[in-house]
Amino acid sequence: MTSRSTHGRADAAARFPAARIGSVPQVAPVLRAAEVLLVAVPDDAIAPVTAELVAADAVRAEQILVHLSGRHGLGVLGAATATGAVRMALHPIMTLPEAVGDPDTFAGVPFGITADPGAEARARGLVADVGGIPLLIEDDRRDLYHAALVLGGNFLTSLTVAAQQTLAAAGVADPGAALAPLLRASLDNALTGGWPASTGPVRRGDLGTVRAHLRALDTADPAVADVYRALVAFTAGGLERAGLLEASVADRLRAGAAGHTAPGNDGAQSPR
Repeated sequence: MTSRSTHGRADAAARFPAARIGSVPQVAPVLRAAEVLLVAVPDDAIAPVTAELVAADAVRAEQILVHLSGRHGLGVLGAATATGAVRMALHPIMTLPEAVGDPDTFAGVPFGITADPGAEARARGLVADVGGIPLLIEDDRRDLYHAALVLGGNFLTSLTVAAQQTLAAAGVADPGAALAPLLRASLDNALTGGWPASTGPVRRGDLGTVRAHLRALDTADPAVADVYRALVAFTAGGLERAGLLEASVADRLRAGAAGHTAPGNDGAQSPR
């Protein structure tokens, strides 16, 4: 096992007392003997670290070389191609704490897997060994796959924090407790129901309410107001394409959110 930082080496020693820890040249023979070589580093470091491992003769034929990045596929492990190593990307679709100590952490967690030709079964086996669920992702679709996870996972945090801060500005003492039932129910409904599970002023076509929200948000936090405008436009378009909002209502909402007045009135269009 190797780490570039003093802190990383100390942490590794504490977690894996039986492991041999040192610089790449120092531990290269041990790494070369391993069945699986895991490159668990930030995305931008995967390619240079792989090249360093190959240069130190730490990678061999038939060895499984794995990284955990969501974005990257097999290309960042390209330096190992000539060694005959088997390349894999195994990405857990889960938000994880900095320290993972529970052996059941990955039980039931989907993994986005990409592997060299003929190695898919071995990749599935590695994921199954930790209790995960393998999902095959084509190498040229990793960017799209990872963007989807950021939209659903990382930006969910952004929206939740924005909602908490806005509710606090409205005078609510414990915005997290106030939002929790709504957010949990909304997430469950969205995962199972998609657009038909949508509720709120955009689904109802309530332009007057949308405008009132934007006036308040423009005063409280213009950055959040801009996010709200973008989400109104996106949601109106999605509902329109799903046949849940008339085109004229969707147009009026988009124009209203952008700060323009479209033909028509502000009346509600549906009972949602």
